[in-house]
Amino acid sequence: MDNLNNEIYRDTTAEKDFRDAVQAVTMPDGMAGELLEGCKNAAHSRKFLFRHSKLIAAALLLTFTMAIGTTSYAAYHLYRTKNLAVFFDYGISSERIAAIGEELLTIPGVSSVRFISGDEAWETFRAECLPEEMWDSFSENPLQDSSNYRVAVRLDADTAKIRELIERLDGVRRIKDLKELEESEFQD
Repeated sequence: MDNLNNEIYRDTTAEKDFRDAVQAVTMPDGMAGELLEGCKNAAHSRKFLFRHSKLIAAALLLTFTMAIGTTSYAAYHLYRTKNLAVFFDYGISSERIAAIGEELLTIPGVSSVRFISGDEAWETFRAECLPEEMWDSFSENPLQDSSNYRVAVRLDADTAKIRELIERLDGVRRIKDLKELEESEFQD
């Protein structure tokens, strides 16, 4: 209890009044000390949150801003590219198709080139456009000659000029914007 009394002189008046109230209640000395320490720690926890509330709010704002910024960057990057489909002449050799892919990569403004086989085009079309009960009605792939390159063009590039350069390549049958391709899937 003497140790408890020595601490009273160092406390503020509110803490002193609280200690006096605790001492006035009949209870064992150990329990009184634990009660005082528990109340002191609870007050310290509240003070910590109050003192650092601006820091906590800034951290939450930073986290929220980073989440929005990352999503916005992904959307911006997606917006920055335009996709073209480059189709080949019928009966073209696989070596010439590979050469066309290499030539496409050298055109300024082209950011990427991806080959789509006739089988992959059929699987995609079948999954997205045909009801499942019609799948078995086709004995062979009707899109076998629809292999193509998907060419991503940066939006800051002159797409019309890029299309002209691609049309000049030997073995290219036609070029379609992916939106044009989706609109004309049932017309061809």
